[in-house]
Amino acid sequence: MGKIALVIGHNAWSQGAVRVTDGRGEYDWMTDLASQIFTQEPALFRVFRRPAGIGYSTEIRRAYAEVDAWGADASIELHFNSAAAGSATGTETLTSGTTGSLRLAKLIQPAMVNALGLRDRGLVTRRRGDRGGESLWQGRAPAVLIEPYFGSNPADCVAADRHFAALASALHIACATYLKGN
Repeated sequence: MGKIALVIGHNAWSQGAVRVTDGRGEYDWMTDLASQIFTQEPALFRVFRRPAGIGYSTEIRRAYAEVDAWGADASIELHFNSAAAGSATGTETLTSGTTGSLRLAKLIQPAMVNALGLRDRGLVTRRRGDRGGESLWQGRAPAVLIEPYFGSNPADCVAADRHFAALASALHIACATYLKGN
């Protein structure tokens, strides 16, 4: 059996984007999603948190050092999107473009789109220095960063809440499928 690390984006002090519908931050909402994914198959997953108060790059390095020490076969960093325009909508997955990252991203992206029913914004490849790239390149295991919906869009928030269990299940199944191919 393989191992998938669920890395919660941001931290308790710096929550990330905030949902317009209820004021919840990425860290808070994604902590609940990670817990829901974990309960689907606890032997498959472990939840990791980025430590607070030590600086952005240092917190990423530390979190992914823990992921590496655990021996993860892949990692998923959990986020949601935000945009100045509340009309931005959809689901996307960030990938490093490596073979393993692309393979995982190609399983996760359609699973999230099917679960939430939001616009498919596709896969986005990031280099190490790009926004979100540091998390994709830090650890040894293939990594993706998910953005299932826009917290700045009320309709996206409603869809994410309504289909929360389906999203968690879809991510679990995509990860299990990924591990079967390793």
